[in-house]
Amino acid sequence: MSSTNSEILALISKCRDMKDVVKKSGALQRINELLPLEFRVRLPSLITNDGIDNLLSWIEVKISPPIYGLTTP
Repeated sequence: MSSTNSEILALISKCRDMKDVVKKSGALQRINELLPLEFRVRLPSLITNDGIDNLLSWIEVKISPPIYGLTTP
């Protein structure tokens, strides 16, 4: 995983801890700007706290390295 990805994951973690939706939305915008073009999301003008958390989860999945060996029997 690149250092940029680890920095983005750290920002995502900080963003999840924010309580103010306006600040959280601003943090999501900054995270989105750091992403490579192919992973950027179109952010709606009005977004809820749950919507932000869903987008953060989607971004985490896209930039996290694959986890091998987690198959169920």
